[in-house]
Amino acid sequence: MITDTGARPLLSLVHFSARSLTQAYGRTFIRRILLRHPLAALRGLRGYLSLPAPQSAQRVLLHQGAAEFLQQAAGDGERLLVATGFCQKPLPTAAGGSGCPAGRFNHRCACLSNSADGTTQVRPAATCGTCFIRVLGRAALGAGASFAVLTSALDIAHDILIPSLEEGRFARFLFAICPYSVEPMTLALLICGLEGYLTSYEQGACADYDQWLRADHGDKPERTVLSSGSSAKMLQLLERVAALRQDRAVPQPSHYELRDNVYRPRFA
Repeated sequence: MITDTGARPLLSLVHFSARSLTQAYGRTFIRRILLRHPLAALRGLRGYLSLPAPQSAQRVLLHQGAAEFLQQAAGDGERLLVATGFCQKPLPTAAGGSGCPAGRFNHRCACLSNSADGTTQVRPAATCGTCFIRVLGRAALGAGASFAVLTSALDIAHDILIPSLEEGRFARFLFAICPYSVEPMTLALLICGLEGYLTSYEQGACADYDQWLRADHGDKPERTVLSSGSSAKMLQLLERVAALRQDRAVPQPSHYELRDNVYRPRFA
């Protein structure tokens, strides 16, 4: 466990939590997570308070050192979850670009869906070539991991947090999220027993709760972008996980299947 080297920015967490009480996500989090699992909530809060104050908005490590994370992640398979937000999808352009061919506020990626279950294939477009979701999703598959395009906080609760807490569906994570969401997401992940890395966007992120709430309902007119260093770090971690799996002769998945809004690795 990381020791306490400074206070977390609790005011932002309290503000976010108070305003979320009127939202479906806030009510679900209280009813399905806090009230049903009070011991996990206390452990998560204690872990949250013991984390050091973030030294950088770009990366937050929860619980483990990098070496331990890599060793365990290499054995996780689909219990390692890699994810980023729908707001990283391409937007339509004035020059006539159509934006994301799979649509924006959903869990799909054309470049990953085409190799999944075959039932709702979407043809990739020129915009896919500049989309980090495509790059990150393929790197996640190479590491044997699950992959998610994050949409609403309610979907994250139902698809990731609650199944992890109650079933152990996911164990470790590598997420890119809005910096405004870092504090509440940190606490939620710790309560649900997940360990890993949070990386936040450098450009296009929500600046306050009102912007975040609109984005949570799909109204996000900006495209978010990770810094070159953060994106490279995420890919480097996945490459190292993939190399460890290769050294251990772990079977390599051939494609993804979209299940419960998460791309899960499958074998030919």
